[in-house]
Amino acid sequence: MALVDYSTSTSEESDGPPKKRRRARDGQDDALPSATKGTTHPPPAMPALPATFHDLYASNVRHSVTDDPSLHQGRKRLTPHVPGNWPSHVYVEWVPTPSQHDVLHSLLLDVEKELNGEVQLHKFITSELGAPLPLHISLSRPVSLQTSDKDAFLTRITDSLSERGVNPFNVVPRGLAWYKSPDSDRTFLILRVSSHNASTNDMAAPNPELMALLKVCNSVVSMFKQPLLYQASEDEAVGTAFHVSVAWCFGLPMEETSLRSLKVLKTKKYAEVRTWDIDVSSVKVKVGNVVKHVGLSGGRRKAAEPGFDR
Repeated sequence: MALVDYSTSTSEESDGPPKKRRRARDGQDDALPSATKGTTHPPPAMPALPATFHDLYASNVRHSVTDDPSLHQGRKRLTPHVPGNWPSHVYVEWVPTPSQHDVLHSLLLDVEKELNGEVQLHKFITSELGAPLPLHISLSRPVSLQTSDKDAFLTRITDSLSERGVNPFNVVPRGLAWYKSPDSDRTFLILRVSSHNASTNDMAAPNPELMALLKVCNSVVSMFKQPLLYQASEDEAVGTAFHVSVAWCFGLPMEETSLRSLKVLKTKKYAEVRTWDIDVSSVKVKVGNVVKHVGLSGGRRKAAEPGFDR
């Protein structure tokens, strides 16, 4: 049986050879119906992707089970791959709109100009094929769960986040910064964020909602003997650490170059960035290549939800 049953071509059924289409003369398009001559029609708008689309590709294709930096732009795996372990992460996802993506792309190009080739900037906002990618605010470190723990972890983190009583909220980008990873030789270019309700002049407690979610995540992660995120003696210091990573590089630019590149966001050209509202209405829990959505509902239980999105 054929894979596709194509209908017989009209030209094959006709008694004679197909008629040739007349050429357009004197600026007239004779190939078009008279109702459409001289008019242009924009292509139909593409439908919006569903919110769970990126969950299908939340994990990169594994090319090797050993640490091979040549496959990952020179990066080294911080947590060695162990068969039977499940790399996991808790985070808030942000999918920039097409216009926001264009502004971020322009911003990074201007930052690259200021870097003047001192370091090579690798962008998080697009894939290797140039497709826009979602960004995120971390609520946990990358953790590695044993098979025997993954289901219990998912249940515990889901229940704890649902019962915490945090309503949906928004955060706003506040400025660029360079963050040197303590665990690797990479430096990240980040957009610091703070709660929409936080005053730009009083940043003593800039992220009360994210802090509430972080405390839940750290509490659950500690139960499974995994490393905690943003540990400090004072909550105020932790509250300023939340961010969206937009690019990374090896090493760190010279101090003067670094400061000059960070000032790009403060120019009038990018004033709109500091007015963007990043919606935080759910948290994502990724276990292996499976992603679970946990909606924020102020502690109110929702109707029965599916266990996994895939």
